[in-house]
Amino acid sequence: MTLGDMAQCGTKAWLIATMCVVSAFAQTAPTERFTVNPGFRDWGPTTIAGNTIIGGNSSNRGGLFAVDTVTGKLKWSARPVGLPGISVATKPAVAGNIVIVPMGITVVAFSLATGKELWRGLNTERLASVAADSGTAYVLGEDNNFYALEAATGQQKWKVSFARGSGSCESVPVVRDGVVYVSGSVLLKPADAYQPASYYRHLFALDANTGRERWRYPSTPAGGRGGICLTQPIVTADAIYGVESTTLYAVNLSTGRDRWAPFEVRRPVEGRERGVRVNGLVDAGPVLVGLTSGYLIAFDKASGKTAWEIPGQYRESSPSTAVAGRILYFQGHPGAPPAAEVQGRTVYQGGKPVVEAPALPPGKLNALNLDTRKILWSFSRPTAEPNWPFGFVSPVSDGLWVDSYQALVKLQ
Repeated sequence: MTLGDMAQCGTKAWLIATMCVVSAFAQTAPTERFTVNPGFRDWGPTTIAGNTIIGGNSSNRGGLFAVDTVTGKLKWSARPVGLPGISVATKPAVAGNIVIVPMGITVVAFSLATGKELWRGLNTERLASVAADSGTAYVLGEDNNFYALEAATGQQKWKVSFARGSGSCESVPVVRDGVVYVSGSVLLKPADAYQPASYYRHLFALDANTGRERWRYPSTPAGGRGGICLTQPIVTADAIYGVESTTLYAVNLSTGRDRWAPFEVRRPVEGRERGVRVNGLVDAGPVLVGLTSGYLIAFDKASGKTAWEIPGQYRESSPSTAVAGRILYFQGHPGAPPAAEVQGRTVYQGGKPVVEAPALPPGKLNALNLDTRKILWSFSRPTAEPNWPFGFVSPVSDGLWVDSYQALVKLQ
C-alpha cells in the first residue's frame, strides 16, 4: 500500500525535489520468530542492552525479566520481597552491567548478567523514570528531591530540591554529554491567610556531576500558567524537544532558550479544528514524528513546521512508535477515514447529521519507509482477547521486539 497520495509533502532543505517520491519496495510481512510468556498480560517499556532485552510487568504480580534477543530464552526474572509493590511501569535504565528501575515506588538495582539484586534505595515519585550514564543514576524521589545515585551502590552523590507544586508531572529525566534534563517545580509565593501557595514548573538543565543548575526554561515565570511539564523528551546534539498538553517545544541546549516558538498542534476533529495532543514522539533524523487520533505527523526539527502528515486512525494510548534506520514503526490504520470520538453519537454540521466512520480495531503494527512514506508491511496477530493492541517497540539489528497480549514477541 502506497501512501504517496495520502502524505502531505512539505518543503524541506534536505529534499532534492518538492514532490513525494514513491519507490517500489516489496511489502514483506514479518514472521513471529520468538514468543516469550512469563505468565502475565501487560508489559511495561523495555530496554535493549547488548543481546538482552529487559522489561517488567506493569500490572498484576509485577517483576522484572531479561530475555536473550538471539535465542528468545528467558535469562532471569526478579520479584524482590519486602517491597510495597513490584510493578514495573517505566523503562529500565542500564549503567554498565547494572539494571536500575523503580519497582512500585522503590528504586532497585540488579545484575544485568544474573538478575541478582544489588541494592534497593529511596522511594520515588509515582511513575518516575530513572536515567543512567557514566556510573550514575538519576531519579526524582517522593520527597521532591532529584537525586544522583552511585549506580554500583545506590549511595547519594548529590540532590536538588524541588517543590511539590500543583498538578502531576511524570518525571522523565534525560542525561546526555554531562547534563541531565528534568522538569521540576519551584515555590513562587508561600501560602498566607488569604491565598494558597503558588508554584511554577520549569525544565532544568543540571550538571550531571554536581547538580549545579546550568539553566532553566523558561528563565522566568511567564504568562498566567503554572509552567511546563515536558513529556516525551527527545535530546539531540543541540536541542531538547518535547510535548506539554497540546503544545510542542524545542529548547536550545546551549542557551536554554527557544529554538523556535512553542506552538499548539491543531487538527480537525469531527469537523472542527482544535488543539490535539501528540503521542509517541520519536526522533526520525531531520524530523520528529508523533501521532494523534487522526494523523501521523512529521515536524521539521529546524522550524517546527509540519513536514508531512498522513491522515488515518491511530491509537493515542498505544502509539507503538519507534525508528530504526529510515524505517518508522507505528500502530494504526494509515489512510482510514477519521472515526468519531464517541461511537454511536450523531454529529451535526450545518444542522445536518454527518455520517462518521466506525472505529477500526487496534492491533495493527506498520513499518513505513521515511524517505518514500510507503508502507513496507503491516502485521497483526491473534490474541486471546481479540484485537489486543501492541505496546512498546524495541528494534534490534535482526528484527524488532514488541509486547502483545501475554507475550513479548520478536518479529523478523
